[in-house]
Amino acid sequence: MHGLIHLMGFVKAFNLAEIEALTLPISKTAGLFWLLTCLLMLGTASAYWTKLDWWPIIGIVAIVLSQVLIFMSWQDAKFGTIANVIILTVILWKYFS
Repeated sequence: MHGLIHLMGFVKAFNLAEIEALTLPISKTAGLFWLLTCLLMLGTASAYWTKLDWWPIIGIVAIVLSQVLIFMSWQDAKFGTIANVIILTVILWKYFS
């Protein structure tokens, strides 16, 4: 779910739809990173479900990229930090258990 929320940044950056929840402008370059983060989050879930050993690496890269984007749009996206902390906790718990 959190990964799909990142699509909002991509949609806003390319003016594909009006996203009232995002009040700050997003450049096209940043929009591509929002899309990449979405794909990495979905890739993490997919790799986990298909039992690929390297799924935590994708997940951690996705979390780091997500958090950088959140910092760039802090006013609009700060609550995504909560989701990132939860996801990171689950990644670490699943990996080390």
